[in-house]
Amino acid sequence: MIALTALSFLALPAFAAEIIQPTRDNPNVTVGAAEKHKNLYLAGANVTVNADTAADLAAAGGMVLVTGKVEQEALLAGGTVYVSGAIGGNARVAGGNITISGPVGGDLVVAGGNVNLTGSASVAGDLLIAGGNLNIDAPVAGDIRMAGGTAIINSKVGGKVYARSQSLSFGSSAEVLSGVEYKGEQTATVAAGARVGEISFTKIRTKDFRGQVVGLFSLAILLKLLAWLVAAYVLLKFKKGFVLSLAEDFKARPWANLGWGLLALFGGPILVVLLFVTLVGYYLAFILGLMYALAIVATNLISAMVLGYFLLSKLSKAGETLTDWQAVVIGVVVWVLLRFIPVLGWLAMAIVFLMVLGAGVKRLKSGMEN
Repeated sequence: MIALTALSFLALPAFAAEIIQPTRDNPNVTVGAAEKHKNLYLAGANVTVNADTAADLAAAGGMVLVTGKVEQEALLAGGTVYVSGAIGGNARVAGGNITISGPVGGDLVVAGGNVNLTGSASVAGDLLIAGGNLNIDAPVAGDIRMAGGTAIINSKVGGKVYARSQSLSFGSSAEVLSGVEYKGEQTATVAAGARVGEISFTKIRTKDFRGQVVGLFSLAILLKLLAWLVAAYVLLKFKKGFVLSLAEDFKARPWANLGWGLLALFGGPILVVLLFVTLVGYYLAFILGLMYALAIVATNLISAMVLGYFLLSKLSKAGETLTDWQAVVIGVVVWVLLRFIPVLGWLAMAIVFLMVLGAGVKRLKSGMEN
């Protein structure tokens, strides 16, 4: 974790990254249209970006609204995400309900409960999309790889479509001449007027989908639960105070921690690469890279423990003493189960992970200053 603190602070001036986080009085973050920003990192209850962003944009919140242009890449996550501004490079978006109505100049990776790519949007590269309900009205220059429940394509696709879903439909405006490889419960439907090449269909039975859930009770999962529980108890034995302090900070300042977590997660690899490029810093880069990897692994485990303390505090009566073993068991079990919930489970894990990572960075920074 010490490496994360150094990496984040050294990366900040090198790349002119700007961090905007909510205040105690206002949990929301709004960037006005007249503002000028470069490499912008945002986190808040609700995040609105009306300004154009030079270089990259990273934003997370309960609701994320982006109407300004993003010069290069965008990383967005939230309960509801709406993007109408143009994105010059690649875009990665995750959330509960996602609507994209602006052009994407590179590849688009998007995952959500409901995902809608409107007709005013476009994807210049490939599209990787997953979710419960997928609606694609935007033209895609490259291939589409999709997985979900209900999938509808009603636009021109320059490449091939690879789909795994319960149902797949092509609207009257669909044009997919390169062909379709489709695995699902029923054959695809093609509306009149659609131009769709050969569809290679492989039927998947309903029980085949259910079989993936049954794997939860396999020996491998049980062994993983046991290994995590042992590691968590050992960590509590030697670093209980540190874990409890992160759990408290996790509840007290969640969105501020999320911003710091984003900075640490992406700033670390950037600094390691820079040190390698300088040649004389390759040895330091190797050490910091190893420390960074270990810190990510440790934060993953600590995130499960912090989640356990948080959930236990919600389930317990006021004034009731929280027991460590209950928190560890609840946290580890819930953390493992979240992996089996597509999109929303993964999003929840990512948010908790970033908040815990940010809390750790802030605590170590405070310790170094003192």
